[in-house]
Order: sequence, then C-alpha cells, then structure tokens
Amino acid sequence: MGSDAISALRKNQLFAPLPQAELAQLLDGHRVMSFAEGAELFSEGDRAEHLFLILSGQVTLVPSASTGATAATIRLIEGDTAGEEAVLTGMPYCATARALSPTSVMAIPAATLMTHLERHFETAIGMISAMATHLRDRVREITELKMQSTAERLAGFLLTLAGPATGRAVVRLPYEKRHLADHLGMDPATLSRAFAKLRDSGVVASRTDKVEIADVTRLRSYGNGATFTH
Repeated sequence: MGSDAISALRKNQLFAPLPQAELAQLLDGHRVMSFAEGAELFSEGDRAEHLFLILSGQVTLVPSASTGATAATIRLIEGDTAGEEAVLTGMPYCATARALSPTSVMAIPAATLMTHLERHFETAIGMISAMATHLRDRVREITELKMQSTAERLAGFLLTLAGPATGRAVVRLPYEKRHLADHLGMDPATLSRAFAKLRDSGVVASRTDKVEIADVTRLRSYGNGATFTH
C-alpha cells in the first residue's frame, strides 16, 4: 500500500486519528480518478458508492436546484472529502459535486468503508463525531452567508485571502469569478455590483484574478468584520 495514499488520508479530519493499519485496510480497492474542469464527480440523488478525498484541484458542492439559482455553494480543496454524509448514512448524495479545475481524487468504495466500520465500533463513533463537527461548521458558514449582504460576503472572502495583513495587500482569486459568484450565492452580475460597492472601501478588482485592497484593516470594519472560511 502506497505511503502517499496513507499520507493523504491523514490530512483529513475523518481519517487522521486512525492507526496506519486501519488506514491501509480502508484503502483496499481504492482508485485515483481525474476530472476535467466542469466534470461531475457525482450527481444529487445518485447512489453513494464512493467517498472522495480530494488530492489536488478544487470541487464545488452544488445544492438542489429547488433551493434557488443563487444558493451558496460549498468549495472543497485538497484534503477535503466529498460524499461522506451519504456513505455513512446509506443515503443518496444530497448535492452535486463538480470540479472547479482539473482535479484528482481518491475514491474509497463505500462498501469497504462500511464493512470496516461495522468491525471497528470505536472508529465508527470517532468518524461520525468528526463528520458531525464538520457539518456543523458548514451549516454555520452557510447561515452566516445568508445573513450578510452580497458586499459583506465578498469582503469576508477577500479578508480570508488577505490573511493577517494590516495595510495594503494584493490577493489573487483562487478560481474564476463565475465560480466565486456561485460560491458566494450570487450571479456574476451581482458579484460585479458587490465589487463596485467595495470600491469606496479601497477594493479594486482587475480583469484577471488579481484584487488590490488599499487597507485591509479598513476593509475588516466593513459590515462589522464579516468573516468567511475556505
């Protein structure tokens, strides 16, 4: 069993506490899959046959169309998992997972994972606990987004990219603006208006992926210091 595969599992909070012998067992039958930008890893309502661990690239979880065209999406990056809630509950996938860029994932068979958990009760409890914590964080993130204006959502996201900077900063958007709009729960035209609203706070977006923030400390005061994760 490749040490690289075990190392990749250890980077995820679901698998990090497991001893190496158990990680090796979970990797029985796994495969590495590659997806082009825009390709679907799985669709909402599909039978959950795999848990996916992102090795490189980015994935977005798109909610049901019934929630509205501008519902906020969830962006997953290297080390994150997709589909775990469906696999662990035996339910169909509850969202559609789509690659935001060329993406490589490790696909762990649901049957392998569930058989292992049936034989290792303590591991199952720990994994469910970690998943519950993760889902609570996601729910909190989405709830906070819904309470913010579009400009506040954008400001919070830019502040995450700026990190601990206090003065002028230049950040680069991690993906195209159309994907950023989806992630923040708005359409591209609304995103453009949000950038325009932040111009008075010293935010200037280029035609590419570069955004200049004149004063990060000043931007933090916008909307009572909106925050954003991932």
